[in-house]
Amino acid sequence: MGSAVNPRRVAVLGSTGSIGRQALEVISSREDLLLHSILCGSDLESLSDQVSRFSPGIAAVVDPAESCPGSMVCGPSAVRSAVEGADLVLNAIVGSAGLEASILCRDLGIPLALANKESLVVGGELLREFIASGRVIPVDSEHSTIFRCLQGERDRVRGVTLTASGGSARDVPLDEIDHLPVHRILDHPTWRMGARITVDSATMVNKAFEVIEAGWLFPDLPVDVVVHPQSIVHSLVRLSDGSWKALLGQPDMSIPLQYALTWPRCDNCVIARDGPLDWGPLEFMPLESGRYPAFDVVSVAGNEGGTAPAAANAADEVAVEAYLEDRISFGDIAVVISSVLEGHRKTAVSSLEDVMNADAEARASARKVVDRLCSA
Repeated sequence: MGSAVNPRRVAVLGSTGSIGRQALEVISSREDLLLHSILCGSDLESLSDQVSRFSPGIAAVVDPAESCPGSMVCGPSAVRSAVEGADLVLNAIVGSAGLEASILCRDLGIPLALANKESLVVGGELLREFIASGRVIPVDSEHSTIFRCLQGERDRVRGVTLTASGGSARDVPLDEIDHLPVHRILDHPTWRMGARITVDSATMVNKAFEVIEAGWLFPDLPVDVVVHPQSIVHSLVRLSDGSWKALLGQPDMSIPLQYALTWPRCDNCVIARDGPLDWGPLEFMPLESGRYPAFDVVSVAGNEGGTAPAAANAADEVAVEAYLEDRISFGDIAVVISSVLEGHRKTAVSSLEDVMNADAEARASARKVVDRLCSA
């Protein structure tokens, strides 16, 4: 690849997480991308290692766990410092904390490569016009696939189908699921991810969130879900004539990352090497009734809209944390989310404050439910 005259300056938010780390590898392999900044929540040691290896223009940490070096930006101004001056922001912050960064990109008019699904789950209403402007490029493999498959389609498509691995509890007998230990749930059959998202994959809360996310990214298109254990088909689009269009390949987040970071040029440097003979048989099946109760609960919240998805996300974060700490059982995660939503008074979302208030109230409610379950 020839040297780029003006390489794109990329800010990587959440650089110490799984997506962030892979993004740094992609950026470092390309002459047309320049690492403008990196940001993490609190992992100062990992961030320092990344500074030494990748030499970003700015290194920032929101809430350092120890004394912060003078060369780093620390505290409340960290996110703005990391974002300002970038040509593109990769938002790979984990959880609802990523919404504020997405809103900042909206306000500054900076294109956003979005790997933080909570931005749309809890704050889609606040980003509606930003999405419509074409400056939000999805990074999640499922939504990246849909985004790519929609390119070049002049006729309106019939709908989109998200594929789901089914998570680590997919093949466990139904009467054993509720009490699966943490180590068993974190053993995902195809993906290597952070702890929360691995648990969310097992409950299928993650897929319910992706359905909500798809509703914002691809408005007015019907969305459904099928279980695809091999994780080779990364979602499908049904075209106007009824035929299907999909993207296939071994799970590799560097591919959708590269696509988003170089959009709309999409010059390839990272190249997938697998092919049909590597994949083996491909299976598709419906979601088994009763296996994923949390998926059903969160899907209802998504249909209700307003602050209901924010409450569902907050309840899930509290419940998953409690499960990872062995305070509640795996089956209790759905109980916590359902209990919180039953008591939640849904309101419209017109500001970040609306979302944060709903988030805080739902967390407080979820903690009470967790405490009640622990004492039962």
